[in-house]
Amino acid sequence: MSRAKPLKSLSDWIGAGGHSFGGSLMNGAGDANDLRQIDLDQLVAGRYQPRQRIDEDYLAELAQSIRQLGVIEPLVARPMADGRYEILAGHMRWRAAQHADLRQVPVLVRDADDRTAAAIALVENLLRRDLNPIEEARALQRLREEFGLTQEQLAELLGLSQSAVSKALGLLGLEPEIQILIEAGALEAGHGKTLLGLPGPVQRRLGQQAAEAGWSVRELEQRRAALAVTPPTRSSRPRDPNLAQLEDRLRERLIAPVRLRYDADRGRGRIEISFASLDECDGILERLGIGENPG
Repeated sequence: MSRAKPLKSLSDWIGAGGHSFGGSLMNGAGDANDLRQIDLDQLVAGRYQPRQRIDEDYLAELAQSIRQLGVIEPLVARPMADGRYEILAGHMRWRAAQHADLRQVPVLVRDADDRTAAAIALVENLLRRDLNPIEEARALQRLREEFGLTQEQLAELLGLSQSAVSKALGLLGLEPEIQILIEAGALEAGHGKTLLGLPGPVQRRLGQQAAEAGWSVRELEQRRAALAVTPPTRSSRPRDPNLAQLEDRLRERLIAPVRLRYDADRGRGRIEISFASLDECDGILERLGIGENPG
């Protein structure tokens, strides 16, 4: 299967009739396009709109721009059976036009089947970078599930690399609390990728700390690396599974390398906690509840 040429703009998508795999995406009700002025109340939000959060500040700025210049780029919509039009691209322009008290907006009316409608809605937002990483991942997953696409077909459809699709979908494997932090902008996709594969409690604790402390992705990677299990010393005596379990619990609690050593013959042992900087040491002490008292 040949790789689709990456999309550069929504107009490229529309002008080319949509990307395809094994046939044209525009295989619904034909390939008719018609630019019209349509009343705002005749437009309805598209069911495939992937955006879940609206930036009210951006919406206000866009409304002000539309008051001054009008809607420069047409919306894209498809006709509905009841005579109205379902928006495929341009939801923010539609909302901003309402705020600007416009009566009509320019709309490119296009016959489109459901798969094409979903793809256009997602592509426009991807190109405009309007979606946060979790919204992108959920939109990709919906396309994949609703139309029975493989990751390769999804990448071909959207003109993305299969690696990009795989990495985006991987974020849906994060704990819900981490997904919320990414949606809110407290963490980046890179933070999420770093947290993937960690046990849920550790993932949540590290993610919350990263958000509160403003750690960079690199700093989070270093914190995760510190959780790596210390290789056991060579010994003829098998490791006590209870000690190993306690070691894991301490490591998760302190978010630091921990090693328990116990001499059964002498009945004593020691706990070793490693840190790479005084800041990390302070963090460990705080998690132990023995941080420096103020005053």
